[in-house]
Amino acid sequence: MTAPVNPPPWWAPFVPVISLIIVIAGVVQMSGGYLATLKDHTKRIDQLEADARTDAKTRTEMLQQLDLRLARIEVKLEMMAEPKGKAP
Repeated sequence: MTAPVNPPPWWAPFVPVISLIIVIAGVVQMSGGYLATLKDHTKRIDQLEADARTDAKTRTEMLQQLDLRLARIEVKLEMMAEPKGKAP
């Protein structure tokens, strides 16, 4: 004769719901990781842009100081040189 059929475990009907919850939790966790990475990259880019602006400003100031020094040196050299019209 036929053997009696065992009923499925009590948790079997919940397997699709549990797997869906696990998948959604994984997606949320991965998106949180991506958002954290995006925030970190945004912060780094902002810092690099700020550094570039500071470097450009510093470079401009250094060039201005160099121009002033060169002008002073030129004036001193002109003062030290003999006049062009004088013969030795």
